[in-house]
Amino acid sequence: MYKTFEQFHFSLLLRDQLDLLEPNRDRESWLRYQFSERFLFPHHGNEFWWVPQAISRKYIVGVIEREKFQIERTPPYEGAQEVEGSFWTGAMVIIDPSDAPAGQAVAVENNSRVGLPNAILSSLVNHRNSLPGNQYSLLFKALFKGGSFWRFAAKHGGQLEYVRFRFTVPNMIFGAGGGVKKGLRRIGEDTDAQEIEVKIESEEGIRADSEAVREGVEYGEEGNAVVTAKALNGDRWSSTRQRLTTKMHSILNFATAKTDEVQQWLKQALDRDTDSVDHAADSSDSSDGGSSLV
Repeated sequence: MYKTFEQFHFSLLLRDQLDLLEPNRDRESWLRYQFSERFLFPHHGNEFWWVPQAISRKYIVGVIEREKFQIERTPPYEGAQEVEGSFWTGAMVIIDPSDAPAGQAVAVENNSRVGLPNAILSSLVNHRNSLPGNQYSLLFKALFKGGSFWRFAAKHGGQLEYVRFRFTVPNMIFGAGGGVKKGLRRIGEDTDAQEIEVKIESEEGIRADSEAVREGVEYGEEGNAVVTAKALNGDRWSSTRQRLTTKMHSILNFATAKTDEVQQWLKQALDRDTDSVDHAADSSDSSDGGSSLV
């Protein structure tokens, strides 16, 4: 049996109005605290649970779980009568909380019986952000393969009508972005903005290989932007349709698995360099778009 994980990135933005009774925590400690206990949150009118799993010291691991109801039948010796039954189903979530290069990564299991990873993660994040006294606001963006953008640009001769970025204001000093990242941080500090939208456009065409576009796409690849583009002929590209995913064999019983095996499995689920399930081939570019701790 396989599990497929979709890849995201958390950004933690310091809030101005802080609860003086709450201790000051760095971003990693705050993330660990936020997800250390079981809690209930709403999603599309239903009750979902966050249930932490004590299987790792390095990563935050939990299951987003929901109860579902279905019509079942009693056994043959009880007359095969229809009855309403219930069962619990869940999607595993793995978070690397480290405030370091490639840190604050999130892998969410794609389980159709629970819900779309982006949607359930959005409800989870909105619930945590709604709690009073939070030191940080929690934002997230999906990770995507930047190579698909460059294939789209090359397909259209490197000339595009526009490229639009919806950036998250940076919260870490690491990684790509260059002047784009510095500019976003400056605007964020000046305006208290959490997200900034930029559209680079020309009816005659903009150069996709320009420094501004390249830095923006690189920053987006880190999980800090939603990127959309339109070619001069009307074809469209969207980073949300180029989901970065990882598909891997399941570990059915973490309690009996070897410590090293669990550690490697969790690391693989968060692998940003893996895209073993291709949800967006080139042809779609024209669409818009209880074990030991380890």
